Amino acid sequence: MEKILENLRIEKMAMSFLQAPYKLNRIHEADAELIDLGKEYDKYLALTTDAVVEEVANGLYDDPYLIGWMLVMSNFSDLAAVGAEPLGILISISYPSTQDEASLSKLAQGVSDACQELKTFVLGGDTNEGKELLFSGCAVGLVPKKSVITRMGAQPKDRLFLSGPAGLGSVFAFLKMYNQDFPSLDRLYQPIARIEEGKIIREYASCCMDTSDGVIHTVDTLMRLNRCRFILYDDWNRLLHPLAWQLCHMENLSPWLALAAVHGEFELCFTIRPQNEKEFLGEAKRIGWNPILIGEINDGLGVSIKSSKGFVPMDTGLIRNISASAGSDPHVYLKKLTEIALKAAI
Repeated sequence: MEKILENLRIEKMAMSFLQAPYKLNRIHEADAELIDLGKEYDKYLALTTDAVVEEVANGLYDDPYLIGWMLVMSNFSDLAAVGAEPLGILISISYPSTQDEASLSKLAQGVSDACQELKTFVLGGDTNEGKELLFSGCAVGLVPKKSVITRMGAQPKDRLFLSGPAGLGSVFAFLKMYNQDFPSLDRLYQPIARIEEGKIIREYASCCMDTSDGVIHTVDTLMRLNRCRFILYDDWNRLLHPLAWQLCHMENLSPWLALAAVHGEFELCFTIRPQNEKEFLGEAKRIGWNPILIGEINDGLGVSIKSSKGFVPMDTGLIRNISASAGSDPHVYLKKLTEIALKAAI
């Protein structure tokens, strides 16, 4: 199985770090770091950090309001994936001296609105002057020790779910990068971290991860960590966001490509034991949430798509490593991805 180049870089850097004795998860095993504060506490401290850098540099996020919104949501999506209840976020902003006040005000409004949407707070942060705009955050939350969820724990016969339709992040990136004329494009894409859904998932799921880098990236990571075979159903009309499904038809693209972009939709991907499925779906219905069944977990190793023609294996390692050769150029990424799609005939 092809090794993931990004993971190798991370692991190489991490070799220089001491392992904290109070940290619950190991490298790659959870979307947020889980810290044990001691036996006298019944909750773990959940910490994560995320930056909005590449998306700004390549023009994907050029609306200051959206930048602020995404800075918050990308961080809290990691907390949602471990079922955490948010305490707040710390924000670091670096900007050139020529930056206009109007843009900074819009950015601040995006941050504020996103926090209000999640009923959480900006706890503080840091500002600096620099050569370019740089934004990063550190979200903090709490997770009950009795119902902690990580990326570990999937088993054969588990059912694979998404918290909502996939592909909207891919559509947004495609339209933005190819300068497609689409009304209110930046307002079309405003994902909301699945905090409330995460609280239900932590009670019933065997593992969970967010789809910030796309569904294929997420499923490949869960497959490698859990050493199982992940099967995706090709029920694209139900699995994909309507706009993703429409775009694939218009551009004559294989529907699964909407799952393979490195820019995702910040949904949660998780597995449920068959015996827990009925009760889980009942709890989801109680809050008006309709999780989407997208596949199953089997014995073996790898990722496949189950269609009427049988099982089609996917080289998800190859797909993930495209970003290493394409760099931050989305045009090169899509070209290489399309070449894989033609060869795979999915």
